[in-house]
Amino acid sequence: MTSFSKNEVMTEREFRLLSDLVTGEFGIVLKGNKRLTVHARISHRLSILGLSSYTSYHDYIVADLSGKELLVLASHLTNKETYFFRDRAQLSLFSEVLKDVKSRRQRAGQRAVSIMSLGSSSGEEAYSLNILLKESGLFMPDWDVRITGIDLDGNAIMKAREACYTGNSFRDINGDAGLLDKYFSAQGGKFLLRKSLREDVEFRQGNIMDPGVYKGISEVDVIFCRNVLIYMSDEAVARIIGNLHALLSDTGYLFMGSSESLILRTDIFVPEYVGDVIVYRKNPKRKGGA
Repeated sequence: MTSFSKNEVMTEREFRLLSDLVTGEFGIVLKGNKRLTVHARISHRLSILGLSSYTSYHDYIVADLSGKELLVLASHLTNKETYFFRDRAQLSLFSEVLKDVKSRRQRAGQRAVSIMSLGSSSGEEAYSLNILLKESGLFMPDWDVRITGIDLDGNAIMKAREACYTGNSFRDINGDAGLLDKYFSAQGGKFLLRKSLREDVEFRQGNIMDPGVYKGISEVDVIFCRNVLIYMSDEAVARIIGNLHALLSDTGYLFMGSSESLILRTDIFVPEYVGDVIVYRKNPKRKGGA
């Protein structure tokens, strides 16, 4: 078998074969000008698998009934930029809406709260939400707190479960440096999240277009789905929005990225403006899917 050379540039046809796979399964849209980027990010996979061309890599993925290599491909093509306490304005609003979440749960005779982080990458967002929840002091130990993070990337999920981070993950911590001492223990230049903060958080690897990835989850109080849909096709966005609508409680909150908007894409969610921050709620006039 001829070995693959990283100097061999991906052809337009090969790029289209792979991008069609990723779009069809995950809704991720790769523009034509991304061909060299895709080549740079996945060329090592051909060497690892002993394949001689991107066409053979495509055929390998199609023949892989487990779908594992397709997940690997998609994970190499998504943005993993994340850090603790990203977008302070949204997180401040999150801390505020927790009061409403608690009040509504109590009126229903419940002592449980459910939060989701989609496109959770290596876990910084999900753990930031748990830290803020703890800092709020609203939910005593007798409350059942469940935070679920979901991401395509198996390596990112492993890192999230390990919950051990370098200083780069705290580049926006600013005046909250005391949180490091309170919730992390220093270990050889890294910071390990304390066990009590990890116990409430579950991470799953999966495709957020697939309703099966949410098995066992319903009536979610707050969903964070930030900077995920900007990479998606219109069809994928519609499916994901439908999934989120089914997951979110009728009184729940949906946070999107600051550069994303659902206003012209669906009427099953309506925006609420709190200062410069937009949060989405279920449209009471629409009870169905997207």
